[in-house]
Formats: sequence, C-alpha cells, structure tokens
Amino acid sequence: MSKVLAAATAALLVFTVAPALAKPNKAALEKSYLDLNEQCRGGSGDDPDTIKACDQREEVSARLRQLHVCFAGDRFQRCK
Repeated sequence: MSKVLAAATAALLVFTVAPALAKPNKAALEKSYLDLNEQCRGGSGDDPDTIKACDQREEVSARLRQLHVCFAGDRFQRCK
C-alpha cells in the first residue's frame, strides 16, 4: 500500500509541483500549494512522504510570495 501511495505522490509531484517550480504561473503554484498542503496536514508527522510534502509546500509558498501571493486561513490573497 505504501509503495502505491509513494508512486501516486511522485506522479502528483511530477505533474503539479515540477512545472509550477519551473515557471512562475500563479494558478499552477496555487494548485500545487493546495495539493501539498493537503498531503502535509493530512499525513503522519513522522512519515517521510509527509515531511517531503511539507518541505515542498514551503518551496511553493516561497515562490508564491515572490509573486506577492500568500495563503491566509482558507484562501489566497495579496501579501502585505
């Protein structure tokens, strides 16, 4: 089961995170952030996949901040 989850996570990252990190597309970055945030918050704190999702979420968050976009509460807004 964990191998299937790892493969699904890897595929998700290839198709959502990698393009978002390569090109500063606001919509793609926002989608990647939401997907990674769900994995990060929904996973076990000691699971390497959860830790990886949280780390990648922070990378996407930094890219969004470069575009002056922040996630606050439950939505994206312009950073102050």
